Amino acid sequence: MKESRFKPCLVLFALMLIALQGCHLPISSDEELSVDERAQTSVALTLAVEEEVEEPEVSVEVPTPTITDTLVPSITLTPTITLTPTLENPMVSVSMNTNCRSGPGKIYGYIGALLVGESAEVVGQSTDGQYWIIKNPDHPGECWLWGRYATVTGPTDNLPEYTPPPTPTPTLTPTPAFYWEGEWSARIAPEDAVFSLVYSMTVTVDGKDFYAVVCAASDCFMNATGTISDDNLSVSGTYSAFVDQTGVFELYALGMDQFQGYITQDADILGWCGGRGGAGIPSPCLKP
Repeated sequence: MKESRFKPCLVLFALMLIALQGCHLPISSDEELSVDERAQTSVALTLAVEEEVEEPEVSVEVPTPTITDTLVPSITLTPTITLTPTLENPMVSVSMNTNCRSGPGKIYGYIGALLVGESAEVVGQSTDGQYWIIKNPDHPGECWLWGRYATVTGPTDNLPEYTPPPTPTPTLTPTPAFYWEGEWSARIAPEDAVFSLVYSMTVTVDGKDFYAVVCAASDCFMNATGTISDDNLSVSGTYSAFVDQTGVFELYALGMDQFQGYITQDADILGWCGGRGGAGIPSPCLKP
């Protein structure tokens, strides 16, 4: 608390009054104070001098701190993406090497083959359910695969049905001799053989009768006789080889300069195929 600035002045004033009292100087021009009045005045002045004048207390208001809300970070939820699995395309494999043609049946051209151990995508099926239309394993495009030796895995319910294309118009003279008669290079061996010999084969035709002689160099070891089909595109019959080997065979024309087929040997089935005129021997050789 600060000391009042008026306190020195009051003391000085009281001393002056006492001095005037001692000198008997009049303190008023009207009348002279009595002894009691002077005593009261002296006491009053003394009390006034001694009294402390206090300054009013200043109330300082301390501001209440403002509580700031704690910000809670917002959590952004990432939506879970559910992936719809793509249906697997149907695939086909075969238990025996099978030709793939431009349509159903031998009358349509050979344009590929599906071999044992291979697989191909199925894109359709025939209206009669006998053939699968597949992506050609050997060339761009599609071909018709006979379903006898085929196994299909995957969804097939929504496969489109294919109607057979128009029957191809033969461009070759449809005579048995034109397809079969002549000199051939032939192969007779298991389909999975790593190495096999190429033989010479001479075919003669008499009407629908088929005769073939197979030779290794100058040593001829097999004779075959058979009957040519009505469309001239296949031959079936029997053969004899060496001393005591006999069996049946079936051959199928691939155009006019190639053929493929099979020959039985005891419990085995071997491929029998051939070519002429530089066409080469087809692969696969075996056609069941």
